[in-house]
Amino acid sequence: MNQGFVAGIKNCVEDCGAVERGQSVYVVSEEGAADRQVADAIADVARERGAKVNVVWGPKIPKDRPENIPADVLQAYSKADLLFSHYPSLKREALHPHFPGEKRTRVPNRARTVDLMSTRWAAFPYSVQRALALTIDTLSALGKSWRITSPSGTDVRGQFGTPDSAVAQAYFVEEEGGRARRNFPGGVHSPAMAVATEGVIVADHIAGFGSMSTTNPIKIELKDSRIVSISGDDRTMQEKLSKTDGFIDSWHAGVNPMTVVPYARAENPVEWYSYSHCSPTIVHFHVGRSTAPIDAACFHQSIVIDGRQIYDRGKLTLWDDPAVAASVKASAMPAEMTENNVIALV
Repeated sequence: MNQGFVAGIKNCVEDCGAVERGQSVYVVSEEGAADRQVADAIADVARERGAKVNVVWGPKIPKDRPENIPADVLQAYSKADLLFSHYPSLKREALHPHFPGEKRTRVPNRARTVDLMSTRWAAFPYSVQRALALTIDTLSALGKSWRITSPSGTDVRGQFGTPDSAVAQAYFVEEEGGRARRNFPGGVHSPAMAVATEGVIVADHIAGFGSMSTTNPIKIELKDSRIVSISGDDRTMQEKLSKTDGFIDSWHAGVNPMTVVPYARAENPVEWYSYSHCSPTIVHFHVGRSTAPIDAACFHQSIVIDGRQIYDRGKLTLWDDPAVAASVKASAMPAEMTENNVIALV
C-alpha cells in the first residue's frame, strides 16, 4: 500500500474513529460503492488497536424503499460501539426512526476508493478539522449575530438560535462526538441555528435536484427566517423550494481545505455537491424544517460572527486561533494544507 493510502487509513481509524481496545467495531459497506481494500484496511488497523471487528456488506437500498434496510446492516448499527459506514444509499433520515437517540460513534466515510483514501483530503488531520469545527461551533453557541455575503449577491444576516428556538429540532439530533464532526474525511462544522434571518441568498447551487443554471442563480429573499420571494429562470428549482414550509433556520460551511471532488458538476451535480460542500469554498443554508431539508449553497462566501471574520471569500481565517494553531502544530501538518484545494464549480 502506498504512503498516502496508509496515512488516510490511519487518520480515519486512529484520529477520527479513535478506536480503542475492546470496542465493538463494525465496518459496514454497500456492495459496489466501496473498494474492498478500503474496508479491509480499516478493519485491519482497528484490529491492530485491539478492537473486536466485524465486516458487513449489503445491497444498495432502493430510493423508493428507504425503510428496507437489510437485517444484518441494521443489526450492525444497533450493536456497534463504533461504526465505519460506506453506505451512500442508506440516508440519515431512514436511520433516524430506528435510532432517535443513538449514542454510538458513527463515521460515514466518503473516501471509499483506494484513490480517494490516498489523497490529502483523507490525510488532512482530523484533529485539525475538529479544532476548526469546534471553534466555529463555540463562536456560534456564544454568539449573538452573524452575516454571510458572497460575490453572487448573497447578503443575509440573523441571530443565533438556542435549543428551544423554533427550528427543525429533528435535524439537530445529537450523536456522541457531534453529528457533523465525525464525517470522514469531511467535513462541515455543526449547523448554526439561525433566527431573525433576513436579507437575500443568491443560491449558486440547489442540492439534490440535478443541474441548475450557472449563469442565472436563484434569488431567495427572506424576512423573519422565512422565504418571501423566489426569483430566477429555473422553474424546477423554484418549485422544489416552494414545496417546503419556507423556513431557513440553519447553515454551515466546509472546514476541510483539502477537499477533493471526483465528479464534474455538469455531469453529476448531486454527487458533485455531496463532496464539494466539505470545502471551505461553500456555505449552504437548510430550506425547510424537516430531517431532510433542501440545501441552498453559495460559493466563495465571507462569514462574520459578532464582528469576527471566520471565512473570507471562501477561505478559512481561523488559523491563528489558539486552539486551531495548537492542533496544527501538534499534527505537524504541512503549511500548504491550510490553502484550499481548488474545486471546479462549473
